[in-house]
Amino acid sequence: MRRKIKGYIFQFTRSDHDGRHIHVFVDDTEIGVFDRVDGPMRGLESHLGKKLREALDEFIALLDERSL
Repeated sequence: MRRKIKGYIFQFTRSDHDGRHIHVFVDDTEIGVFDRVDGPMRGLESHLGKKLREALDEFIALLDERSL
């Protein structure tokens, strides 16, 4: 599943890393990975502000609606 929310592109693949990670992009450049269990990782910590957090929450809600 890939969605653009608030200027960020989120990509989630069930087969990717046991289906827990969300890859985060800006302008087709990956800025980091968010682990649904452990939180931000691999570079995302420095980008995690209010706008990105709100967009992540919205994307995670979409995943939960689809039972992913």
